[in-house]
Amino acid sequence: MSGKQQKNEAYDIRSVALYCRVSTDEQAREGVSLDEQQERLKAYCRAMGWTEQVQLFVDDGYSAKNLDRPELKRLLQAVKSGNVSRIMVTKLDRMSRRLLDLLNLIDMFQNCEVSFVSISESFDTNTPSGRLTLQVLGAVAEFERERIRERVFENMFHAATTGKWLTQSPYGYDLLDKSLVINDKEADIVRRVYDLYLNEGLGFYSIAKRLNEEGIPSRQRKEWSIRAIKLMLTNPAYKGTLVWNRIDSSKSKRKDKDESEWVNVEDCLPVIIEKPIWESVQRRKGQTSMAPRAQTSPHLLGGMLRCGNCGSGMSIGFSGSPSKRYRVYRCSANKNKGTCTSKQYRADLVEEWFKDGLLQIVGDTSGILMIMAKEAAIKSDRDQLEQKANTAKARYKRKIEAYTSGLIELDDLNEEKARLDQILSGLEKIDHGEAESIDMGQLQKELNGKVNNIISAINLLPVEQAKGIIQTLIQYMIVHGDEDIEIKLQPL
Repeated sequence: MSGKQQKNEAYDIRSVALYCRVSTDEQAREGVSLDEQQERLKAYCRAMGWTEQVQLFVDDGYSAKNLDRPELKRLLQAVKSGNVSRIMVTKLDRMSRRLLDLLNLIDMFQNCEVSFVSISESFDTNTPSGRLTLQVLGAVAEFERERIRERVFENMFHAATTGKWLTQSPYGYDLLDKSLVINDKEADIVRRVYDLYLNEGLGFYSIAKRLNEEGIPSRQRKEWSIRAIKLMLTNPAYKGTLVWNRIDSSKSKRKDKDESEWVNVEDCLPVIIEKPIWESVQRRKGQTSMAPRAQTSPHLLGGMLRCGNCGSGMSIGFSGSPSKRYRVYRCSANKNKGTCTSKQYRADLVEEWFKDGLLQIVGDTSGILMIMAKEAAIKSDRDQLEQKANTAKARYKRKIEAYTSGLIELDDLNEEKARLDQILSGLEKIDHGEAESIDMGQLQKELNGKVNNIISAINLLPVEQAKGIIQTLIQYMIVHGDEDIEIKLQPL
């Protein structure tokens, strides 16, 4: 028997694959049923006189926006294994709505000598005219899909700009007629989480652990996780701001879009967390956090102390004779590299210097510390405005392109320009020393409150908990010499 005859016989025994697909939305909207698709495909086989064995591949409840479908994957495996001679669908979009995916699939089918037949469009990819028709129809289908996506985006954009909530309500709110309403019981938990993070210095893990130990369930009646706490502490909805179009979900892996593409609507939602508190939490989150090992260190200033000679961190160690060992703080560059000549300091003495420094902050009458706190607050405000300015510039550039293409009106462009000018004006005022006056009395009160809180924590709480509270006010400390310790404050 010749090789060509063997090949023909192998082709003849391969089966016809009938592929059917429906998504739940399509079935409800168009009445497209899987049974109807199967009957139409089998009837077409009988009419064409195709007597090959039939294999059925059915994806129930899957969208055609990508190829991640179990039965489609099984079909493609059958094609690669050489078990299929022809693939049939009732309509082109049963296989895919994306032209690129269709062309890639058909290219694979052709390489495996498998024809592709769509009975509604009446073409067979075994013929040149069928392949041409397929590409034209695929282009039209993708164009229509993009048009639908644009219309949906426009509708959702309008809803977002009017303060309508478009997804599941976040923890702390209930959803009523597309509007958020505060859930008092959950809102109390949200406020407590912010307080634990901002005023007690707990991290995401510690907060989740505490809520779980107290038996407080999350929305889904599950245990709290690090991710859930992080999302709560970064959700602008709690300060009354709606942010939409933040996530790109068009790909299989979701990711954040560029900030210039976000839709921000200020003061349109019920407020659970006041803006100053929310902003303070974001500032703390953006600051370099202590290493996890240092956080659990039983030494009060571990992970927060720096060498005044070279700026390196100082680690804990032990010195003295075997019978009279004592703790010391030692420059890491001196200890590990020998590149610093700084001496080591007894840990108990350094910790006493630190406590004395805290008392001096409370009793400060010269105003130097208040000036430092004010400068830190102004710098923090400037950093935030600069970040907003960069985002606003990118957004304005996109709006210019959209206006040039005729996609938006001049009023929209002018509105975006006004927002940019307002941010740049605020930035310019800070640079020229014309920033809004800071309430020094309130600043002093807040500073004293935090210092007293730290002093109480040091005296009453375990070291690990006290360190978290210290971090709410203090970035780090620098040892310059005996009884000379510099304390760097966090922005209040």
